[in-house]
Amino acid sequence: MAGIPFVVKGIMTVKGALKAKEAGAAGIVVSNHGGRVLDQCLSTAEVLPEIAAAVGDDLKILIDGGIRSGVDIFKALALGADGVLISRPFVTAVYGGGKEGVKIYIDKLAEELKETMMMCGAFRLQEITADMVRR
Repeated sequence: MAGIPFVVKGIMTVKGALKAKEAGAAGIVVSNHGGRVLDQCLSTAEVLPEIAAAVGDDLKILIDGGIRSGVDIFKALALGADGVLISRPFVTAVYGGGKEGVKIYIDKLAEELKETMMMCGAFRLQEITADMVRR
């Protein structure tokens, strides 16, 4: 009904991902809303692999929640995400250092991701695979 591509956020199950696909979503965000919705809910990293396997390449998969470092980005990509969303750390970076604080944080993430990739033998993002992380 939207007539434009849309993304559904808050996906935590294969069933939810398949419903989003059926509804015509262009992508999904695997998110537990910071774990604030349901006490003791699973982490996004725990549910990501089964969701990614279920939707394959049919939907773009983004993930949020708990992404704080380049290593976290690497793990999310290895577990099936096409990209990550980061919010709360950027709020801290802005309050702590304004534009410079944000740049420092982005540079930190990029360097950590680059180093992790090199240590795991991935020299391009497309070379990151599930067997590079242990669940």
